[in-house]
Amino acid sequence: MSNKIYYFISGLPRSGTTLLAAILNQNPRFYADIYSPLLNTIDAVKICLTASQNSTLVDNEQRKNFFEGMIDGFYKHVEKPIVFDSNRRWSSHPTFLNTLYPHTKIICCVRDIVQILNSFETIRQKNSLHGYTLNGGGETVYTRCEELMARETGIVSKAVMSLREGGMVSPQMIYLVEYESLCKNPENTMRSIYNFIEQPYFNHDFNNVIYSNESFDRSINLEGLHTLRKKVEYKPPKCILPADIVDECSQRKMEFWK
Repeated sequence: MSNKIYYFISGLPRSGTTLLAAILNQNPRFYADIYSPLLNTIDAVKICLTASQNSTLVDNEQRKNFFEGMIDGFYKHVEKPIVFDSNRRWSSHPTFLNTLYPHTKIICCVRDIVQILNSFETIRQKNSLHGYTLNGGGETVYTRCEELMARETGIVSKAVMSLREGGMVSPQMIYLVEYESLCKNPENTMRSIYNFIEQPYFNHDFNNVIYSNESFDRSINLEGLHTLRKKVEYKPPKCILPADIVDECSQRKMEFWK
């Protein structure tokens, strides 16, 4: 049995998951970071087990032990007792997580869809000397937003669908954190999160939150994508999206949490 406690961070891109992880990391008992490959690896192993001719010889208890061992092995280097793993698709895997860790929780960050698309476009404009590789790399703001919002492949729409699924299947496991609330009222928001995961509160320094991941950002040609300002405050960028994209997103009403 693991000697660590695991929680999970999920939700929508550009909605505060990096900020949340950086704040949590101030707690000396907590470990958190940006998007990890752990869930992708677990899904690949599931496929291998299912395709194996001997899959029937691996019972559920063995599978449970195997996946617990994968997670423990992935975080063996972490000495802190409480770990938060981050992946936008954890929200669609609540029953899997509940089977492994009956008392675990999933913290899901959400944000207005127009603000998410605008955030992506703003960071792209800041990296105009580099090719845009995220989600296909469309040549215009219209194709870029279409790619982000494509039902089957768009990283924004896929995250919304994962969040919807988790909310329907296991709403008691999921806590929604709105980006605006986290930035405007960080202490109240964090106290609510601590209450949800049933951990004693730690007094965070919201004027000194530090995080960057330059190597990851360079790999997708979006320098500064995960670089935070030290002070937690609400300073959304000016909207540079065309009005018709804003209108279309508003009509779709994807922000079901509101």
